[in-house]
Amino acid sequence: MNRAEYCGTYDVVRADFEESVAQFGLPFEAAESCPRAHRLELVCEVNAFGQGADESHDEVRQPLHCENGDASLWRGWISPACLACRKGERTATFFVSLKCTKHCYFCFNPNQEDYEFFRTHTRDIAEELRQAHAQGAQFDCLAITGGEPCLHKPEVLEFLRCAKELYPGVHVRIYTSGDLLDDVFLNDLAAAGLDELRFSVKPQDTDGDQEELFKRMAAAVRVIPDVMVEMPVMPGEEQEMRDLLLRLDELGIRGINLLELCFPLHNEQEFKRRGFELRRKPYKVLYNYWYAGGLPIADSEAACLDLLRFSEERGLRMGVHYCSLDNKNTGQVFQQNRGFLLDDGFARSHAWLAMDEADYFLKCVKAFGEDALRVRDWLSSKEGTEAVELAEAKAFAADVLSREMPGDAQPTMEASVPQDAHFDHVAYKRVASLNDEVRHAMDNRAAFLSDLPIEDRVSFDSEVPSAVFPVAWENAVLERFPDAELAECWHVVEFDESTGPVLREVYATPLG
Repeated sequence: MNRAEYCGTYDVVRADFEESVAQFGLPFEAAESCPRAHRLELVCEVNAFGQGADESHDEVRQPLHCENGDASLWRGWISPACLACRKGERTATFFVSLKCTKHCYFCFNPNQEDYEFFRTHTRDIAEELRQAHAQGAQFDCLAITGGEPCLHKPEVLEFLRCAKELYPGVHVRIYTSGDLLDDVFLNDLAAAGLDELRFSVKPQDTDGDQEELFKRMAAAVRVIPDVMVEMPVMPGEEQEMRDLLLRLDELGIRGINLLELCFPLHNEQEFKRRGFELRRKPYKVLYNYWYAGGLPIADSEAACLDLLRFSEERGLRMGVHYCSLDNKNTGQVFQQNRGFLLDDGFARSHAWLAMDEADYFLKCVKAFGEDALRVRDWLSSKEGTEAVELAEAKAFAADVLSREMPGDAQPTMEASVPQDAHFDHVAYKRVASLNDEVRHAMDNRAAFLSDLPIEDRVSFDSEVPSAVFPVAWENAVLERFPDAELAECWHVVEFDESTGPVLREVYATPLG
């Protein structure tokens, strides 16, 4: 099997997946209308615009960040809970019930396990938190969602007080439509230490009295440290969304999460009625993800990127964050692959792998066909050994240099958020500390593997055939074999009850 045939198998898998999705009744767009490369293009455009802006104007100029494997774009401010969500470390979400005051056509709660049961039954979330604490669970960020949490005010307040007692300094947020918020409950939430309140705002064609909702938001801003809005963005409603952003900025809302609208694999008639289609290439990497939100709608991302551009052009003071569907899935990838950083035995038996700090996939390079034997033999030679050792040294130096770049080249988390009285230093520092721990673990794993003999870091698959080696050696191999057929391969670790952790390849893309 040559490289084209090998990589082409993933195109076949993608085509089969899209064909199977067709049974749910919503077609895919004919061609990908908003490739993911547009994200970085917007960052370059917006940041260049900001640098050339007239500083005498009153608008707020903030750099546009593109992070988490280009899946998360934000400017001005981002919630520490959003940062923690990227890895899924020391964070958890609870719900009392799935009963709700809304009937949103795009809601994915029906995909949740035991949905019908929890529409009429409740959970004791404070007791669940106590049990987790007793078992040693550590949390920096906690959330209460639903359904509608405000249907269960006593339970919400008990959980909040319990969280603050068991985990001093923990960041707690609540999601709500706002329908049942009143001044008494807002004051109770503030007194119990709520850090963040997220309003789930819906499009006008499915919502009620938005003016009343704006009044509730204004009341929340007066007593809750961070008040946010989180909402899916519908294609074709860009003007309404621009007006909403301006109104929210006037109210003093701290930030908004713009979500990529998804089709939850039911209620297809409502999506068809609005003329929606599924996004071609819905996942950056096709995999069985846990997130139950469904598949992205075509042009929703384009609308979100347009709103980011608008927020910079108008100099909005509130933070604006585009949370793509890709961004929802990185926590799962990290959680499945984190064992590679912790288990020396597993890492040693797969010593040609490395975790990509950008997206958390475990990656390697494969050489195919006749190149497989040539590359394998060369890597085992003195010339090859010296070449790849030099390549790793260069890669390490480049990584250190990138981490030491000045703040204006890559703004740090703490340098790029507003430093005001409501800034939650504790939450941000905890997330930053966790990121440092992960990076330290990655560095330790790289150092551990680099000490192994070269022959232990090369694998050969005689059936393909292919030679497998670390990504850091790619340039050295291409310098020696410029025409070699190479591909970068991406993996996740899955757990099998009978055999333990199993490595699964999920994607391959040509190199060179």
